[in-house]
Order: sequence, then C-alpha cells, then structure tokens
Amino acid sequence: MQLHHALRLAPDELSVVTLVGAGGKTSALFRLAEEAVGGGRRAVTTTTTHIFASQAEQAPARLEVTPNRPDAIDWAALEAQLAQHGHCLIWSRPGVRSAGAGGGSTDPTLTGSKGQGLPPQVVDALAARAGDFGISLIAIEGDGSRRRPVKAPAPHEPVIPDCTTHLVPVAGLDGLGLPLDQPYVHRPERVRALLQVEDASTRLTPRMLGRLLVEPYVRGEGGEERRARSGGSRPSGARLVPLLNKAESAPRLAAARLIAQRLAQQSQPALIGAVGPESRTAVRERWGATTAVVLAAGESRRMGEPKQLLRWQGEPLVTRAARVALESGASETIVVTGAVGAQVEAALGPLREAGRGRLRVVHNAAWQAGQAGSVRAAVEALPAACEAVLFAPVDQPRLPAGLLRRLWQAWRGGSDLAAVTVEGAVRGAPGLFDRRFFGQLRQVQGDGGGGRLLRRYAAEVSAIEVPLEWVADVDTPEDWRAAVDRG
Repeated sequence: MQLHHALRLAPDELSVVTLVGAGGKTSALFRLAEEAVGGGRRAVTTTTTHIFASQAEQAPARLEVTPNRPDAIDWAALEAQLAQHGHCLIWSRPGVRSAGAGGGSTDPTLTGSKGQGLPPQVVDALAARAGDFGISLIAIEGDGSRRRPVKAPAPHEPVIPDCTTHLVPVAGLDGLGLPLDQPYVHRPERVRALLQVEDASTRLTPRMLGRLLVEPYVRGEGGEERRARSGGSRPSGARLVPLLNKAESAPRLAAARLIAQRLAQQSQPALIGAVGPESRTAVRERWGATTAVVLAAGESRRMGEPKQLLRWQGEPLVTRAARVALESGASETIVVTGAVGAQVEAALGPLREAGRGRLRVVHNAAWQAGQAGSVRAAVEALPAACEAVLFAPVDQPRLPAGLLRRLWQAWRGGSDLAAVTVEGAVRGAPGLFDRRFFGQLRQVQGDGGGGRLLRRYAAEVSAIEVPLEWVADVDTPEDWRAAVDRG
C-alpha cells in the first residue's frame, strides 16, 4: 500500500505532511515525494530543523535558500526545478547560517554535514502559493532523532508549520525491548518522564511505544503547558496518523498489530510500515476505528413472519448476526431496526449487555423505502472517527465470523472495497466500504443498498470466493426449512 493511499492524501488537493519522531522519517519523506511524482504530481520536500547532506542527495533536485530572509525562496528557480524533475528539496547547505530554522544552533561547526531547512512561516508561505506551481504535496521533516529508533519531543521541537494537514509521528519497531536509555533512545530522560518511568533499565514495551506516538500530540493540545512540554502543537484540523515503521519481520509485525489495535480502540488510526530504500511496500497495514452493520429493518413479507426473530441453533437470527459481527474484529457493531424494532431490540438485550458498549441499535423510521434507507441511517450514525464500514444482512444463518475477519484484513491491507463472490459473481452482502465511499453510501436508493457501488467499482473490489451456503439468504418459508434441514 502506498503512503499516499494510507494517509488519504487527495490527488487534487494540497497535502502538507509533517513527519516527526524517529525510526524512518527521512525514508518516509522521500517515499511520499516519489509516490507523488510517480502519479504525475509535483512535490516539495524540506525540513524545519536539519537534514544530513547525504540524505539531501536523495532528492533529484535541490533548491538552496537563505532561510532567515522573508524572500527565502526563488520562485522562478523552484518552478524550473519542478518542471524538470517533479520533486525539489528546499534547504540551505551545511554551514549556511540561519536565524530560526527549528530553533537549533546556527554555528556551522555544530551543524557539521547537516543542512538547514525552512522556518515554519516560510513553509506556510510556500503552501499559500502551492497552487501557482501545481504542487500537490509538501512533505516536511519536523525534528531530528540522531538516527535512533525512539525519541520524545523537546521544548524547541518538533517544529510543525500551521499549514500542516497531516501530522505523522514515526517510531522504529526495532526499539522495542531495548532499555530506555542511551544509546538506544534519543532524549531518554524525556521519554522516561513522558512514560512516568524512573528506571533507565526499563525496556520499551508495545504499550509504551503507542503512548510515545500519540500522547505528546493530544494531551493539552494547543495549550501553553503542552507547548512547554513538547515544543509546538498539532495545528487545528491536522490529521494525526502514527507510523509504526520497520515491520520487516513477523515478531515486529505482531507487536505493531498489538499497538495499532489498542490505538484503534481509542479511535486513533495508525499505519504499520516498512518504509525503506529496499522496501517495495511502504505500508503493510492500516488500522483505525471500524463499524460492522447488521441490516435488520425489513418486514419479511415473503417469509410471512419476522425472520429477524426466527431461532437458529437456539438464538434469534438477529442475535446471531450481531454476535458474528461483534466477533469479526470491528470496533463496534450497529444493528439497524425497522418493521419490528421493539421486538428486535428486546431480542438483542442480553447481547448488548455482554457487548460492553460495542453494540448499538439504530432505528430506521423509513424502513418501508427499502434497504438503502437502512444503509443511509447506518452511515449517518457512524462515529466521526470511523475509517470503514462493513454491511451484513440479518438472514444469512451460516455466515462465519472468519469470513468477515478476512474482509477486514483486506481493508487493512489497502482495499477500499471488499466483498464476497460465488462462482465469480460479486454478492452485495456482506460488503465493506472505506470511508472515502461514505458520501456515496449516503445517496443510495431502493433495495440495492451498497451492492450497486460494488458493481460500479468492480475493478477496485477485493473479492473473496466462498461457497454459496455461507452467504445464502433465507427469504421464504421454503428457504428456511431447507436451511434447517441442512443444519
């Protein structure tokens, strides 16, 4: 999965991505630019602190500036470089003095082989003029880490421009299990203070790493106390997406999943990546808050009685469907009721208590208008942080939770649409939709539900072939008797 896709960077809008932390920021910086150019777009990279000269050489073009001047950027030269290469790094060479790029030292003897980038106000000015130059991406390295996998912010950094649309804290998974001390951690005393750990021999756990990635940018956000603690705040509206990097091995991937799953439970999206010069796939998995929806609003006209309440292996169909949805791994489950709402809600009572807040009921007052009304009602009820939704019908008694988990895994792997197929034909349900389709789901009409979207975007659908019996609906008394006879 590309970083652009995982971060939801719109190709026709300016994205300003500020990378902070440790464990692969520079690799991610240049990977983002490479992806943009590969997609026919223009990208600018820079830093608000320092960058090694050897790292700067990775850019196909470099524009040298004097950062402390209001007119730091030569706009004509920038246009020429972008026209030729599509990607340009803006910096000042090692030894050039600056008064304010990242609050660091301006002594050439201290910067050594590092060059300086741009003060945040110059980055903001660049963003304001990005449209004039066809720039769709500005990627910024907002702090340094001395090439260590883990760090904590300081009062003078990270330096995050106000124009930032995506803030990406990065951490290297190779720091797990290492002591919270030199030489493994940058600013170990600040790391231990943030984690409230006193013993320097304490080893970094997955839970600790998750806290390091998120807490400095959400606690007391925007206030002076937070600024004094970690140097610059997350701009209002900037999307926070941590990147757990260096997931090249199975043990690291397993640890990253533990962290990402815990963050998802807090409605915090996260990426698991292997961003490096030799990595073919920048992002291995994306995680975030998800919702499974059981559509249970119909009147069961052909069945002649509410099929939601028919008992399958000792429990009502609606209870079974909701239980399977809960077992799928979604953050929460919504059951949409309608024709027999009160009876369905009563049947769900014990499961709602056992679900500990993970099961909600949404009533579709317009249930007679068809399944699309239930889809719209569910989408309107989704939490603001929801990253994807999976729709499942109430009347598939053999639908296994494992199949729904496979659909969620397809989404985590980068598929924005996922569905099942029977003998090569895409079925409308169960079906999964990334949040980029939420707007279209709000406009569906009739009985087709999301199936029409799956057919419209068939080329994008990640399809899982299954036996018919797994997804066979029971619509009539004959269907029901046949299903019961088969057990």
